[in-house]
Amino acid sequence: MIKVTALTPTPDDVRVIRDLLRIYFPQIKLLNSWEKVEGKAITNGQESFMMSRDSFVAFTEEDMPQKKILLVVEKKDFPQEVKVTLNLEGQVYSQVERVAAETFGEKYMNRERRLLRLALHKVLKQSWLVDSSPWGILTGVRPLKIVHRLLDEGLSEERIILHLTRDFAVSVARARLLFQVATFQHPFLPDKQEIPRLISLYIGIPFCPTRCHYCSFPSFSLKKWGHLLEDYLQGLLREIKTLGLVLKEKRVKVQNVYLGGGTPTILSERQLEVLLEMLEDSFPFIQERELTVEGGRPDTLTREKLQILKEHQVTRLSINPQTMHEKTLVAIGRQHTVQAILEAYGLAREIGFPVINMDLIVGLPGEDSFILRKTLTEVLKLKPENITLHALAMKRAAYYRQEKINLPLPAEGQVMMDLAHDCLQDAGYFPYYLYRQKDIFAHGENVGYSVSGKACLYNIQMMEERQTILGFGVGSSSKFVNVTDWSLENIYNPKDIIFYLERLDEILQRKVDKLQSFL
Repeated sequence: MIKVTALTPTPDDVRVIRDLLRIYFPQIKLLNSWEKVEGKAITNGQESFMMSRDSFVAFTEEDMPQKKILLVVEKKDFPQEVKVTLNLEGQVYSQVERVAAETFGEKYMNRERRLLRLALHKVLKQSWLVDSSPWGILTGVRPLKIVHRLLDEGLSEERIILHLTRDFAVSVARARLLFQVATFQHPFLPDKQEIPRLISLYIGIPFCPTRCHYCSFPSFSLKKWGHLLEDYLQGLLREIKTLGLVLKEKRVKVQNVYLGGGTPTILSERQLEVLLEMLEDSFPFIQERELTVEGGRPDTLTREKLQILKEHQVTRLSINPQTMHEKTLVAIGRQHTVQAILEAYGLAREIGFPVINMDLIVGLPGEDSFILRKTLTEVLKLKPENITLHALAMKRAAYYRQEKINLPLPAEGQVMMDLAHDCLQDAGYFPYYLYRQKDIFAHGENVGYSVSGKACLYNIQMMEERQTILGFGVGSSSKFVNVTDWSLENIYNPKDIIFYLERLDEILQRKVDKLQSFL
């Protein structure tokens, strides 16, 4: 057990410290709330006046000895210089970070936080307490936003890579990956004139045959919740029809639709057809609209359902094995075989979908580089247009968070992530979108790969948050983009089906009011 006590000038510093420490100690817990300290804190022979104190507990391996850490934060020429001193049971390490002579546009508060995170990151490396993350001090879901801002400012590749590696401590390999993805995406991001007139849609079907052990999405097993499926579908259709009328009235067109879940193909043939017809009747689409359907579980795909999807011009279908290792499929609760994946894929190819995506998860319990390489080899033989790599994320809502499971070691995990990236790029795929998650395996990342001309535009718009996206159904979110500063206003639908149905009138009125004022 490692106990960390932080002495800082402001309570906000404590939140920044805790956020960075969670990268290395996912189970970190707050021991006591912030309190004011009157007096002097003596650190490394120098005096500094401290105004706040907080404590955390970071849990490590049970057989490791207990350690106590004192962190002291000092600031000079505020916010141009930050010093962090780490005292590890008498062994002292310190790091001073200053604003570089060649810098970039940065808000006052963001600069203060960045310098603090950078100094803390470096003293943690000095003390050998942690193995450094290749993502440095970036802890957010969307690291590409930084690169897009730098591209907006007109910075060159050389300067962007410099800022990522020097100012955010990102590894050279990950900095280049970010630049590669961002430069591909940038031409697809809408300009400010397009934003009020062009949107995308997310339609949520939160039902699955069974719940996978790693899943944290709001999804409900058909066995337990199936009696609500028809009622839910009727509520969803009403939401679609109501908001579609507003978009038609305002002459707003839809660029992309993503039908996700859960598993949308758990719907019957009749239910699928009714839903797709309602979408077509309710919304004004651009001519080259993109429509993705998650058929993630091959055990839900029949010839009849696939033909309905093709007749309604679905342009992208996801068939997601996660792994091609039979033993792992059983262990994670998928309840289908590798052969079922191959058969569903072959059927989708026969029917003629223009783009097929396959999701893979790196870091599943019991897997290693050998098993991952076999999965990659099997998937690449199929030649899907899109392959999406996900590093396993241990979210609170997942079964795995409550179970004791054996994951690959972080060092092996990094080898596995690099192996996957290299295999896909060597096979002619390029990375087109990227995001990260909290509690992600081995400091990894989620990256979508595509062959030329087949990238999923919805994924780009959704992740970079420069296009308004309306969410429909349980657990969905609607994001309204403010063109003046790229800020967002979010409206969330309830994650509970019964609550969603009971409050549907209120949900619809709130969204209609927002659309009327926004558009």
